[in-house]
Amino acid sequence: MGKFQLRKVRLKFSRRPLRHAGLLFKSLTYLVLGVSLLSISRTAVSLSDISIQTDKLISDVWFAEGIVLDLNQTVEGLSLQLTLSEFSHPALPGSVKGIEFHCAAVQRVNHSYYCPQASLSIDESPYGGQQADVELNYIDSDHMEIKLDGLIIAQGGVSLDLKLKNSSWQLSLNGVDLNADELRTLLPRDIVPMSWDLSGRLSIEAKLSGTTSTLQQAEVRSEIKQLNYADEEGLQVAENGSGKLQFQAEKSDRRWIGSAHLMLDQGQYYSDPYYIDLTESPLYLTLKGDWETTQNQLHLKQASLKWLPTVEVQGRAQIDLTELALLQANIEFATNRLDQLYQSIIQPMVIGSMVDELEITGGIVGEMELVDGEVALIRSELKSIDVDDLRGVFALYDLHGLLAWSNRENGQASHFNVQKGHLYQIHHGPVSVNLQALPNGINLLKPLDIQLLGGQIIIDRLEAENLFYGSPEWETGAEVVNLSLQELSTAFDWPVLSGELNGRLPRMHYQNESLDFDGALQVDVFGGRIEVEQLKIKQPLGRVPELFASAELKGLDLEQITRTFSFGHIEGGLEGKVNDLHLLNWEPVAFQAQFNSPADDELPHRISQRAVDNLTSIGNGVGGSLQNTFLGIFKEFRYNRIELRATLDGNLAELGGIDHPDGGYYLVKGAGLPRIDVIARNRRVAWKTLEERLKNIRVEGMEVQ
Repeated sequence: MGKFQLRKVRLKFSRRPLRHAGLLFKSLTYLVLGVSLLSISRTAVSLSDISIQTDKLISDVWFAEGIVLDLNQTVEGLSLQLTLSEFSHPALPGSVKGIEFHCAAVQRVNHSYYCPQASLSIDESPYGGQQADVELNYIDSDHMEIKLDGLIIAQGGVSLDLKLKNSSWQLSLNGVDLNADELRTLLPRDIVPMSWDLSGRLSIEAKLSGTTSTLQQAEVRSEIKQLNYADEEGLQVAENGSGKLQFQAEKSDRRWIGSAHLMLDQGQYYSDPYYIDLTESPLYLTLKGDWETTQNQLHLKQASLKWLPTVEVQGRAQIDLTELALLQANIEFATNRLDQLYQSIIQPMVIGSMVDELEITGGIVGEMELVDGEVALIRSELKSIDVDDLRGVFALYDLHGLLAWSNRENGQASHFNVQKGHLYQIHHGPVSVNLQALPNGINLLKPLDIQLLGGQIIIDRLEAENLFYGSPEWETGAEVVNLSLQELSTAFDWPVLSGELNGRLPRMHYQNESLDFDGALQVDVFGGRIEVEQLKIKQPLGRVPELFASAELKGLDLEQITRTFSFGHIEGGLEGKVNDLHLLNWEPVAFQAQFNSPADDELPHRISQRAVDNLTSIGNGVGGSLQNTFLGIFKEFRYNRIELRATLDGNLAELGGIDHPDGGYYLVKGAGLPRIDVIARNRRVAWKTLEERLKNIRVEGMEVQ
């Protein structure tokens, strides 16, 4: 017998579907090589050669065609060559074409067939053309081992070792220097979308095992270098990343139990709104838990994150993988470098708020609970925290205590102390705070006493709502007691004032970024009183605050005022009103003001030459003319009445005083001999021009701005 041929054989098997890619080798070997070798074992070995051909072989899940098996008896032993024109399987993203397997010497060892040096070539496949070395040890369709080395996948080298024993299998796989961009084409599309830019090199070592078509255990180690990716919107970006990932998992009933370890030691990462630079401080993430396949939920029983020398987070979580939703989590955190935590995690979350430009140091230890993706509880111990607003609005130093909040109505109370701080240029002393944090606001548990400017501000209540979502709103009442105007003027670098600031503000209400005051502030200054009413401040801690107010001046002593400001000596009383005052970023943009001598003033009325010159400069833009007349020999003059009216609306100011019969208006109406009148002619003047006049008046020791 010279040749044995079998053509157009169609075999169909009703075996369980093969769902794991590693079992392709089992199905291929069992259907073709196994059947052939078993047939040969029952045939005389003296046959010179055997050729088996069939057009198609089909199972429930795979398909093969153009199969040719050639067996030849040589001096070294039995030579085997198997070719397939095409093979397909659901585990493959496409069909494999032009398959050729060759073994020069098949050895019979006990009850197995062993080929130590075989070769495999593939013309076309989803992984490209392939040339690989093969080692095969075959007992029967349920007992075999196949080793492949030299595969080229995603531009990297891949080797694998598949062992089959009864209904169990083991697969060891090694991939070196794989191209990440090409590798993602072999993965499900939702892992790394094709629209992303991606580059990097990946090495992987995996050990998988299972029974029939079911994976039971997995252990994977991988390392990636030069990782770069970016989505279309630029919201997910990595540059020059590198790291290592390893995980192991084992199936138990309908649950996978395992752990994972991730270490990122290089690169810059941005995931809107967070930015992390790992150039100097690696990130370590450890996860332990289980995955319920029926509900598709991940239970993290232990999670640990370490980043920077001082940031450590631990916790537990339950995640719905179907909806990618966080169902529940408990997190414990600690750091003594709040500056790094603020810059990387907190600041991106508060951009656009009044706390987005802070310099913060100190430590914090606490815990957090999340339910359905939202914070349900937070409790933290504050340790020697210093906070400086870089815009100079406020600062808090040596802040320590307990901060607690929950979305439950009766959560734990908070209490903390501040050693010192400031609001704008006003410094304050120690403050002790006791409050109840509500689901969306706070309540003050006892009055707050703030020592500042030689006096105190007592806040008797505070009720705040919508602090965490919605539009913030709060209401409080306060009493101002004996605040020193001298300390206040020194803080703002004003001329030194004397007197005190007192007042009762029964209601201060903040809503829609506006702070409204009920009641009045009383400023006891210059021998009289200034009462401020209708006070409102919009965006008080914003970049461009606005202030609205009206004020009334009663019983002021001009001698004290002019002595304080070195304006020039004036004796007499002063009263007046300022209505509809509007300051934008603390600069006036509108007001209606009038200042005049009281009708029943009993104080002597005298004015110095320098004061006359300065008032003349304000009204006409030119002063100092008395020096050129005979009146220059007089240092002081008597006057009957002083009056100045000014209205500002935008960029234009309108001035007035006591009407003069010939036009113009008196700023100072003289009395006695020698008589001096200060008469102004200009009624309308640009505000910038008036500001320049105020800056140019002869005031000693003071610059008017």
